[in-house]
Amino acid sequence: MTESKNRGLNPKNKEEHAYYSGMLIQRVRNFVKNDDIEEFINWGEGSSGRPAKDPKTVKVGGDIGTNGIFSAFKPVNLELYKSFIPNHLIMPEDPIVSLVTVDYNYGSPIRRYNEGMVMIKCMRPDGKETWFVLSMPVETWLMMEMGVDWGFPKRLFNITVTRENTVVLEEGITHLSLEISSDPSLTERDVIIPSGEAWGINNMAVVHPVRKDVVLVFSYGPISVQERINGMVKVKVDRAQDWAALIPDDLITPGVFQRFIPIGDSMIKKIFLNR
Repeated sequence: MTESKNRGLNPKNKEEHAYYSGMLIQRVRNFVKNDDIEEFINWGEGSSGRPAKDPKTVKVGGDIGTNGIFSAFKPVNLELYKSFIPNHLIMPEDPIVSLVTVDYNYGSPIRRYNEGMVMIKCMRPDGKETWFVLSMPVETWLMMEMGVDWGFPKRLFNITVTRENTVVLEEGITHLSLEISSDPSLTERDVIIPSGEAWGINNMAVVHPVRKDVVLVFSYGPISVQERINGMVKVKVDRAQDWAALIPDDLITPGVFQRFIPIGDSMIKKIFLNR
């Protein structure tokens, strides 16, 4: 596939966005095939080489940024939790489930879309944490196709994201909803989502659909938190889903509404099975 000089980060129309997305799919396919390369930086363009920014000095007004509701809690079924962990990864000492629903607002209506995640914390062989994705509802066909090509369990849903309430629907059935009520008395320890972290969506792991011996870990580097509001999150899920037994009935758990922007190099890292 021949690449144009326009990298597509600010596409002028849907056709341009689709073309650039196709190039990204091909780049990742080539990366997965090449066992000599284990890290893929900035979608194959390499490191920017710019000095790291201080997250506290980066300010973006309005509603620009990835924004939504983030929640995390301990699972109620550890055996089920273990069963979801692929052989490439390791059971953590402190198992955590993360539920997230976000609006990816890059400042362009062409690129903007909503998405949800159901994830479990795992350990990589190098001792670092990652988050294995169990479910990833998304609202646009293009983002679904890109994700499925890389291994994300994406399906199309109707998704609404606001500052107080996010709802993921499939034919009228609630797949996932998160509703937050602000509670300034909550501390960072109560919330268990570290300040300055994206709690899973900046460190997502999936088994590649073709190279089953490879897990891909997706991250977009450091983030700058623009807004963060602690609160209690009321959780509702479709109890028919295989991962639903990880989640207590009628769960209300500390969480945050958060808006942030990435400020560093993005990366995809390979983890090989038994290597």
